[in-house]
Amino acid sequence: MSSPHWLTGEIIDEDTTPWVLGMNKSYFLLGMKSVGLFILIFIILTLDFLALSVSLQCNKKNPSIISAIYAFFFGPIYLIINYYFVRVLSKGESCEFSSENPFSIGGGGSTDSKTKN
Repeated sequence: MSSPHWLTGEIIDEDTTPWVLGMNKSYFLLGMKSVGLFILIFIILTLDFLALSVSLQCNKKNPSIISAIYAFFFGPIYLIINYYFVRVLSKGESCEFSSENPFSIGGGGSTDSKTKN
């Protein structure tokens, strides 16, 4: 009997017959759980950074660090409730997004020499 796995806490049964790709069922399911956990963390962080970018882009005129922190900590909730329901559906306004500087604070603007003339 082996010790529990560091990530999932499961005890791996090493005495079973090979199942998929030469691994036994315990190792395969452990690998799938580990991959699933890392994919879930990646998706959550991606949504959090997306919400942070939306918060900073929508509040360019009067930036609020509290709004940015709230958007980063509660990304999907911020995107659904604050942006979609409140700003888009209730107020009928949407934000202009910059593809050059998605995390701009303040007035921002383009750094391109053509726009400075």
